[in-house]
Amino acid sequence: MREFQFKLFHRTVVIKKELFRFGNKPDDDYLYFGEKDSIDHSFKHCHFVNSFETEVIKWFNVTNNSHLNPPSEEKLFGLTKCSHNAELAKKFNYTMLFVRYYIYNCKLHEKPIIIRDFVNKILLKYKIENNKP
Repeated sequence: MREFQFKLFHRTVVIKKELFRFGNKPDDDYLYFGEKDSIDHSFKHCHFVNSFETEVIKWFNVTNNSHLNPPSEEKLFGLTKCSHNAELAKKFNYTMLFVRYYIYNCKLHEKPIIIRDFVNKILLKYKIENNKP
């Protein structure tokens, strides 16, 4: 996750646009709507991704009995602050980073983005992170 976050922050995440440029993909269309792919579109402007992100935030708030809804920049970079509960903010930031990672992997492997699949994966990640030595 750290490597992915570093690549995302520095805009070096390989997307379909770069794969097309290097001859590894037949086109540079965005997987879900046929638009041209870019880092900005994939993680910031895509209506489908924004809707998915909204569903994840709803799930997170219900699951954690919270009411977090940070601005888009904080969600994008996983930098939300929650002054009354630092542990909840850390969990939310991790979840939002994992949203980006999940979307990236689904796009890379041309798989659908499914909320139930995401929830299962993030719950497993929480379990693994909580049981670290």
